[in-house]
Amino acid sequence: MEKIRKEFDRIALLSEQRNDTGGVYDQFLLRFVPNACERALEIGCGTGSFTRLLAARVSLVTAIDLSPEMVRVARLRSANDANIDYQIGDILQCDLPDNRFDCIVMIATLHHFPIDPVLEKIKKALASGGVLVLHDLVTPSGIADRALDLLRLSVNAVVRWRRTGRPWVSRAEWRAWADHCKGETYQTMKEVRAMCDRYLPEAVVKEHLLWRYSVIWRKQTQPNVELGKLLFLSSLMLSVGFLC
Repeated sequence: MEKIRKEFDRIALLSEQRNDTGGVYDQFLLRFVPNACERALEIGCGTGSFTRLLAARVSLVTAIDLSPEMVRVARLRSANDANIDYQIGDILQCDLPDNRFDCIVMIATLHHFPIDPVLEKIKKALASGGVLVLHDLVTPSGIADRALDLLRLSVNAVVRWRRTGRPWVSRAEWRAWADHCKGETYQTMKEVRAMCDRYLPEAVVKEHLLWRYSVIWRKQTQPNVELGKLLFLSSLMLSVGFLC
């Protein structure tokens, strides 16, 4: 974890001066935050781009990150958001009260941790009826899936250009991300679905075009039919957005 902390400290320092545009799928993920959500937890909050979106919908947001520099930048950018409590820490070492949060979010973070202890800890911290939102990178599998990488690269460049005015980040920041990603491994969609079958029964799983997946799971005994309908409608709107 010390290596990861240093890498994200470096990335935070390099990205501090540019505008924080958030993630491509942020608005998609926000649709699954429960109505009248009182307490939310974001694990791996980074510079707080999604945290601030949560704060506009939730009474109190607890946001945790391993990197002190990421949290420092997040606090600076969230000076007007009094309902965010930023904390520096490793989620596996943090004390999380049982049945505490109405929504827990992990974006591009789960792959840094062993799945079993993290998901078990999160499930205990989630209140009855609460929603878990997982969003992470996925490894293409199979010839057809890998062939889509050419399309993904083109779409990714266009989307970044539309959102930031440039098709890529600075060279220094790109190198920092490249160094961080060396040796990282991501799940395939088959592995993601197997993970859900084991830990998150009735979860709704969505594969996105740009090397990402989303898992939406509600802590309850009833099937997640409504979440499935919402995921379908959100995916449809997202697809239309890419085409516009």
